[in-house]
Amino acid sequence: CCCGQLTNQHIPPLPSVTPSKNGEEIKQVETQPEKWSVAKHTQSYPTDSYGILEFQGGGYSNKAMYIRVSYDTKPDSLLHLMVKDWHLELPKLLISVHGGLQNFEMQPKLKQVFGKGLIKAAMTTGAWIFTGGVSTGVISHVGDALKDHSSKSRGRVCAIGIAPWGIVENKEDLVGKDVTRVYQTMSNPLSKLSVLNNSHTHFILADNGTLGKYGAEVKLRRQLEKHISLQKINTRLGQGVPVVGLVVEGGPNVVSIVLEYLREDPPVPVVVCDGSGRASDILSFAHKYCEEGGIINESLRDQLLVTIQKTFNYNKTQSHQLFAIIMECMKKKELVTVFRMGSEGQQDIEMAILTALLKGTNASAPDQLGLALAWNRVDIARSQILVFGPHWPVKLSVFQFMPFIMTLHRCCISMFSLVAQISGNYLGFLMIQSVTH
Repeated sequence: CCCGQLTNQHIPPLPSVTPSKNGEEIKQVETQPEKWSVAKHTQSYPTDSYGILEFQGGGYSNKAMYIRVSYDTKPDSLLHLMVKDWHLELPKLLISVHGGLQNFEMQPKLKQVFGKGLIKAAMTTGAWIFTGGVSTGVISHVGDALKDHSSKSRGRVCAIGIAPWGIVENKEDLVGKDVTRVYQTMSNPLSKLSVLNNSHTHFILADNGTLGKYGAEVKLRRQLEKHISLQKINTRLGQGVPVVGLVVEGGPNVVSIVLEYLREDPPVPVVVCDGSGRASDILSFAHKYCEEGGIINESLRDQLLVTIQKTFNYNKTQSHQLFAIIMECMKKKELVTVFRMGSEGQQDIEMAILTALLKGTNASAPDQLGLALAWNRVDIARSQILVFGPHWPVKLSVFQFMPFIMTLHRCCISMFSLVAQISGNYLGFLMIQSVTH
């Protein structure tokens, strides 16, 4: 069947009947079966699969919360579950990782820098990490970073895998309400399904009735990200949760995801990891050589088209179509940050993520300072926001400065001192508030 399952595995539909003249029922036989669609040929039921996973296999043990949900579940319901039932604190940052689903090798040094930077960004800011949840491609590299971190530290990163129910290996083991299930992570090389990554802390498994196909999770994940971005980090400061896309390797669909992020209102900044391969390297090349407005000279244009053809085994028409999408991305290249390991002036990927969020938003300097306060990152505030030191050009009234004052009691002394530099006449007021808290 088009859904990916064998026809005999379906729940048979009831035959339609019409009464005859003498009152007997006549079964209607459908001569031409209609094309399968999620809307017409699936039916939603209350979930029958949620609880705790106990991972076994691979020499690493871990527990994770999970739930199977309909692909069209409302994001507010999901967030309510995450906060109220899973007891998660709202994040101060959401890092959404995208990349290749097929396994790929990463340069050892780049993998190390990527993993450490991602974990540091999450740990120091109180972030959530979103991934595709299964042990393939870029997700396995994220999983390796999470595993390495958990073996050395008690602090746990909140890593949430959002995957299609239909591609999960051994999903039959997950059926049950409020249960604890042992889950084997040994994958079958002949199967088209994938095992869940055992380094994640939570899983949302989106079901649209298909088997062995991706897609059920795409809209649900994006809507959840959008809904989270509308939540306030701090009721006093008023900023929503910032979201950043992190791109590692990837196929043509990743380029489309980048364009969707850049076209959001407000746009979502994107960090591209150069040197990781395929889509990431092509986007990095375009970013380096494109001028403002997505303009590139003819020789580089031809070079880029040839690279697209070779990378994705595309014909000329397909290459031109993907090239057009890349150029649309480059029209907003100021929202794209390329991380190049070892390049002059390039810091680690953690700083690339955090600075991309600041430069990629239209937030005012006070709002950016509010983010740095929420993350308790004096280094970000000093290097990216308060570059004028005590001569900060933004003048705030005492009422505008109040939210920062009320937030400072949770910050380190160096952050307090830094904000005091720009407070001008409010220094005494800050000192009083510090003593109070």
